[in-house]
Amino acid sequence: MKIQGFSIYGKRIILTLAVVLFLVFQLVPFKGLGFILSIVSIFAIVFSLLSCNFFTRVMSIIFLTFGTLMVGSKGISFLSYVKLYGDMLYLLSLFAIVPLLSIPIQAGGYREVFKQLFQGRIHSSSHLYRTITGLSYFLGCFLNMAAVPITHASVKSTVDSWPIKKPERFLASSIIQGFSLPIMWTPLSGILGVVLYVTKVEWLNIFPALLCISLVTLGFNWLIFTLVERVKQSGVDQKEVAAVEASPLFYRKMCQIVLAIVLLLFLIVSVDAIFSFGLVVSVTLLTLPFAWIWCLLLRKSTDYWPGVKHHFTHKIVDMSESFSIFLSAGFFVQALHYSGNDILVNQLFVQYDKMVGVHLFLITLPFLTLLFSFIGMHPIVVVNLLAQSLKPDVLGITPEQIAVAFLGGAVLTFYLGPFSGTLGLMSSIINVRPMRIAGWSLLYAAAFSLILTISVFLI
Repeated sequence: MKIQGFSIYGKRIILTLAVVLFLVFQLVPFKGLGFILSIVSIFAIVFSLLSCNFFTRVMSIIFLTFGTLMVGSKGISFLSYVKLYGDMLYLLSLFAIVPLLSIPIQAGGYREVFKQLFQGRIHSSSHLYRTITGLSYFLGCFLNMAAVPITHASVKSTVDSWPIKKPERFLASSIIQGFSLPIMWTPLSGILGVVLYVTKVEWLNIFPALLCISLVTLGFNWLIFTLVERVKQSGVDQKEVAAVEASPLFYRKMCQIVLAIVLLLFLIVSVDAIFSFGLVVSVTLLTLPFAWIWCLLLRKSTDYWPGVKHHFTHKIVDMSESFSIFLSAGFFVQALHYSGNDILVNQLFVQYDKMVGVHLFLITLPFLTLLFSFIGMHPIVVVNLLAQSLKPDVLGITPEQIAVAFLGGAVLTFYLGPFSGTLGLMSSIINVRPMRIAGWSLLYAAAFSLILTISVFLI
């Protein structure tokens, strides 16, 4: 028990230290700190490997082993080898910091406000579906994975009160389809940060296209659900719920949260434009003070720091699998570049591009991300491994097209990938197998694929 307690305590210290040192390194970049960050990253991998699940441990060891063999065959000094570690800490820092936005959400009583959305006149199951997906979409813009349980807790009682034959399917489908779409464009999305980082594409250059794809798909999902419900002729549409007049507090709270999110997005884009930190780093640096100021304005500042302390003493330990697989994959990518094997990977893509043509290559790129997800690889890992080996000018396509294709593949993975995290989280909430939940989204995933294919060629 003492050994286990020491392991947890050590892991907590190392993972927190890795995040803090990374943020300090962004503000005060000097070489000595960069080397220390690499050493801390190695310790983070070791501590994480001790407690992650079997599959993650195996994948991490494979990345570490083959990466070490590649650079070893080329000849590498010990110091140069250590410096290969630490890639993708920018993403792990984002995952560690962004959940702090849930503190003002909780302290400000916004969850109760979300529940009030359903106290008005919900006149049909289609209306209920649109409301739930809309709420899930909105929360997904800034809360990432936390949006799933918050939306579920806010809407479950309403769904249970309706005569819906399969409430679990209704809940899971509406929440996942709403949550998965904004990850394409929101700066607080980890996958967007990775895609922009590896493709060197500016967010503002593709933001309009990504937002349009996202919103058009959301509207298309609403249309599909309405048509399916009409075919079923379930009779649920006849139910009437007494209207409840929204209180002034409801409107004030909704205005507060919308204003806060718009302001946060504006600050992120402005800081990135002025200081050129990169979108992910800008988000990570701003989230902590922004959440604190939000709590101050709500006069709930006493709730903030205890919440931060609890997060870094308890929640960050649950990130073991992310630290293990992402840091290992980041090392593997750096090893690819150091050894020159990334050129071989690019040549494979060039041959595939010549064989099938540019159009089919772009169409299949999102499905390649989805395919890897079915063998347990997170879309962020896939993008980080593949995108850095792609040379758009050689392939005859633009970086923007590659970025949109990979982001589309990530959305498909969140819809259908059993190891994406989303389906696993929803599975634990409603106690249904991830693959069964994935099957409920097949029709909507097909619709998204069609919209994505058209969009990629128009960019």
